[in-house]
Amino acid sequence: MVPILLTQTIILFQDTSLVYAIGAYDLLKGLTTAGKIYGRPEEAYLLAAVVYFVICFGLSYVVKQLQSKIAIVR
Repeated sequence: MVPILLTQTIILFQDTSLVYAIGAYDLLKGLTTAGKIYGRPEEAYLLAAVVYFVICFGLSYVVKQLQSKIAIVR
């Protein structure tokens, strides 16, 4: 039950426009502003992509570990 819930949370994070509008927009806007202040917008966008990837990959890894721990051996 828990891995399914966590998997759905990851899918929600990746695919929902509400999450994009709130979470990803705040992340992207903050890093865009920082990039403009320091004169390095390309690095800011790259950092936003890396942060997003790390969040998604980390959550996926946690779900895989929980699935293997909870898996029923047949």
